[in-house]
Order: sequence, then structure tokens, then C-alpha cells
Amino acid sequence: MATSAATVAAAAVARARREIREHFESRNAFDPGHAVAYDPPRQMYQRQFDALIGRGILRGTGDGRYWLDREAALREDERRRAAAILMLKIILIAFVLAVAGVSIWTALSR
Repeated sequence: MATSAATVAAAAVARARREIREHFESRNAFDPGHAVAYDPPRQMYQRQFDALIGRGILRGTGDGRYWLDREAALREDERRRAAAILMLKIILIAFVLAVAGVSIWTALSR
């Protein structure tokens, strides 16, 4: 049950992050001259909004408006993709080692 709760939470966080980015993308807020205001609808959105600011993906203009730094967003996407690929590689290596270990154990126990 904890796994499904964690999955639901992760999906909700990803959705909030995606919707925040879409808010700025749909308004072409890609530079300080086109910055727009954003009012997070829920606490989770506020946390993700703050995180995006902290990572430099959203940048403020000082007057309550923000804009999406596309280069920073692309770097973040690449970092997430690389982390996912690394995790898949680790899982694959663990699987191969487990299969090899079972094969060796079976061969030695005969």
C-alpha cells in the first residue's frame, strides 16, 4: 500500500510541476519582458513553484511576476532523464547479477 501511495504522491508532484510550467509556456513568459503573475492554487503547487524558483527554472522580476528560463528548464529535463537512465542501468545490473548468482548457486549445489 505504501508503494501505491508513494506513486500517487509522485504523480501529483509531477502534475503540479508540469501545470506550473504550462502556465508560463502558454503565456509565452520566456523573458523578463513577458513575465506573468502566478498564484499557486494549493500548497503542493506552492512547494513546486518555490522549487522551480530555487533551481533557477522560474525567475522573478521583483514585482511579483515570473518567467520561465527555457535553457534552465531544458537542463533540468536532461538531468532528470539522465537520472532515470542511470536508475534503469542500476536495476538492469542488479538483475543480471541476481540471475548470475542464482546460476552459480544452482551449479555449486549439484
